Amino acid sequence: MIIQEEQTLIKKFVKKDKQDRYLAFLSKGKTRTKFTNELYHFNDFNWNLFREIPGNENEGQAITLKVKNNKNISTCKVISADPNFDGKVMSVEEAIKNAIGIEGTILIFGDADIVYYEGEAPKSRYISI
Repeated sequence: MIIQEEQTLIKKFVKKDKQDRYLAFLSKGKTRTKFTNELYHFNDFNWNLFREIPGNENEGQAITLKVKNNKNISTCKVISADPNFDGKVMSVEEAIKNAIGIEGTILIFGDADIVYYEGEAPKSRYISI
C-alpha cells in the first residue's frame, strides 16, 4: 500500500506522464518492485527540481544543512531497490548514517519537503532544491 509521503514524492517530483504508472506500482506489494528496480537508472524525475551533489561534496552534510533549515522534519521514508531498506521509516540521523550510499535509493524527508536520490555510481547523487 502506498503511503502519503510516496504519493507526495511522485506528484511533486516525477514527470506528469509517468505519475499514474508509478503510483499504481507503489500501491501494490506485488508491483512495488517494478518501481524500485528502476531506481538504479531512474530518469523520470523533473530534474529541474534537483541539483547534483558533486563527487567532492559530502551528501550527508548536504542533507543535514537542508534539514536544519526545515526544523519540522524529524523522519525519513526510504524507497530502495535494496529490500533491507525499502519501506523503512527512520530518523533523519539514522537515514543519513545508514541509507546514504545505497544505490537505487530515494530518501523522503518529512512530507517530501526534501528528497535525496542515489542512483548507480558514478555521479548519480541528487538533492531537491
